[in-house]
Amino acid sequence: MTRKKAQLIDFPKSEIIQDAGQNRVRDGRNMRAVRNRRMVVEAFLELLEQGAAQPTAQMISQKAGVSTSTLFRLFEDLEAIHRAVLRSRFEQLKHLLVDVPSDLPLPERIKQLVELRSKFYEKVAPVREFVVTQRASSKYLAKGLEVNEGLFYRQMRTLFAAELAALECREEILFGIDNLMSWESWHRLRSVQNLSVKKSKAVVGATLAQLLK
Repeated sequence: MTRKKAQLIDFPKSEIIQDAGQNRVRDGRNMRAVRNRRMVVEAFLELLEQGAAQPTAQMISQKAGVSTSTLFRLFEDLEAIHRAVLRSRFEQLKHLLVDVPSDLPLPERIKQLVELRSKFYEKVAPVREFVVTQRASSKYLAKGLEVNEGLFYRQMRTLFAAELAALECREEILFGIDNLMSWESWHRLRSVQNLSVKKSKAVVGATLAQLLK
């Protein structure tokens, strides 16, 4: 039994031209929408970095150079913008979320971990401070924090498994390390104790080394 070739629809030339034009219009609109969404996200991040604790729709639209009506055509609501901002910042910083090789000598593991965490915390600071204030009211942002914190905890448990296995109070020490390496601890060193990045890294590294002796 021979298969029949599929019949091709022979559109009139005018219809093909019209359809191509409509596609170009749709593509142009999509590109503008993507560009405007990016501008909104960047505007929100700039507002946070400039000290705005709770950027409003009017502040965001003014900063992004779009109307508030356009803003809410691009995003369903403010929380949708918050989600986009969180995704964007973590996408930019994912290279700092990598695992440190566990076969390195302990001092090198500590050095690399502290370096990665300090860079991450410094760059994520404005977004992190905002997200913490929204944690109770946004399940999405709360879940994002939970996932990030869980990732960091598991990284340390794996990275220092050999040292922890030799300690009597290994579980308590691990919780202590988790606390030491947390955003809250870094924030206190930088914003409350007013230490430099270099000094803060030295404090965290020395304390971590003592905990794992």
